Amino acid sequence: MSVITRGCVLIAAVAVLAGCGTSTPEASPSATSPAAPADPSSAPASGTAVSAAAAALVPERIKKAGFVNVGTTLPNLPYLLTDSANNITGGITPDVGKAVAAKLGLEYKIQNVAWEALLPGVAGGRYDMADDGISDTLERQKIGYFVDYMQSSQVLVTSKEKAATIKSLDDVCGKKIAAIRGTTDVQVVKDASKKCTDGGKPAAETVEFPTAQDSDLALRSGRVDVEVLVAETAKYAISQGSPVAIVAEGFAPTYVGMFVAKKDKEFADALLVALKELKADGTLDKILDGYGLKPVDEPGINLATS
Repeated sequence: MSVITRGCVLIAAVAVLAGCGTSTPEASPSATSPAAPADPSSAPASGTAVSAAAAALVPERIKKAGFVNVGTTLPNLPYLLTDSANNITGGITPDVGKAVAAKLGLEYKIQNVAWEALLPGVAGGRYDMADDGISDTLERQKIGYFVDYMQSSQVLVTSKEKAATIKSLDDVCGKKIAAIRGTTDVQVVKDASKKCTDGGKPAAETVEFPTAQDSDLALRSGRVDVEVLVAETAKYAISQGSPVAIVAEGFAPTYVGMFVAKKDKEFADALLVALKELKADGTLDKILDGYGLKPVDEPGINLATS
């Protein structure tokens, strides 16, 4: 995601333990499905006072609607946790999103969108923002603003049986590596493959999959040797019992944040004020700590290039 960094990996192995639901939808840009009315992601965050400074910056159309229309893709560990019916049960995205929306005096409503339609949907005005563990990149900044509040990186995972021979990106030459189509994971594999050929070794083969479930199944069935994943996704899945091993980590660091369209700079500023207040009062740290993560020292706009 270079383009979106994407999560919900190893789902098939942890579906029962972590509550993941159906596979990522392959819908057209116009095909979305609103979250069910009982979806806890739309409920206001309790105990969060409205910020006059942040609320004053909210565009009139959003104020009038009374809620933030959020595009995201289900499921996506640990950003969006779902039950067997793909209903949202928790995750970083709704937990942080609800707190931010409460600061703005708004509700927070999610629409489930095909991954490849997510950012174009925001740029085209279909959604007020996208929030799904999305990487802040220079390419993306051409069509919108990132309001970054945490950092991420990528890891390399393989089966426990192969972990003895594949210990880093230097060991992927001649191997098949799974990556989710349209994500920064693909570029990581291509860079590793070029390093192989530059050193006179066989190229690594990139095997792209449309969904995390497909990628995970390929790894577990032996069709690929390794998989590139988002660090927090892999670690969460392993904590829930996924039978894989992380063999390299800390590469391709990136900022992660909420994404809004270029025309909505004022809304980006509103989100930033809310996130800074949540950081200052400890709420943001508390939310991310529940997932074993930490926010950036200071939330900001387009931190990847600022």
